[in-house]
Amino acid sequence: MAIVGVSGSPIQGGNTDRIVRSLLEQSGHEHTFVNLSALNFSPCRACAHLCAKTNMCGQKDALWPYLGSILEADALVLGSPVHHGNITAWMFSFISRLWCFHHVKNLLEDKPVLLVVTALFQESKERGVQRFEDVMIHRSHKVRYLGAIFHATDIPPCYRCGVGNQCKVGGLWRMVGHDEEKLHNFRVTPDKFKRWENCARTVAEVERYAQVLAELPGARP
Repeated sequence: MAIVGVSGSPIQGGNTDRIVRSLLEQSGHEHTFVNLSALNFSPCRACAHLCAKTNMCGQKDALWPYLGSILEADALVLGSPVHHGNITAWMFSFISRLWCFHHVKNLLEDKPVLLVVTALFQESKERGVQRFEDVMIHRSHKVRYLGAIFHATDIPPCYRCGVGNQCKVGGLWRMVGHDEEKLHNFRVTPDKFKRWENCARTVAEVERYAQVLAELPGARP
């Protein structure tokens, strides 16, 4: 059995990447991992004349070599941070490229799919997961939905931007409760970059879904 894990995070090696990788490793199955931000690829260009008869995308860019593995995989683990209330542009573009599998016959039908969603705030869970489900699950691929793991990172981009303790627009301003003194005195230290491995709830969810992946049958019917 083979599982393909795909991360749409622009932070290579970040929480999203590590959750997806841990699921793959703990599953005990053969697996492949790819971070989309490391690839130079385009979204679907609607060139149906190139894929309708072959069920394979005609754009032979950096994503193209992975499409065969995705089609043959016994399960997929897809991970994305929430950007502007939605999955990242990398993940959306990736999903658009899967349309080549949907001509005449639906080649992804019944393929087990697990979603991983990360966001700055816990309040983003419902919307972030729903947007991912809407694009990948509730459209027309008819995959077998295994569920979703959500992890709140508490790591705003403000930690890296250089003007976080002056800005009253970003996530840090919200995190300090719109308190100007707390914002001004805030200092970015290594302990502020929280890891999912130190969150008991997320660790338990990863272990639970890794077991779900481990128990999947060795081949699709």
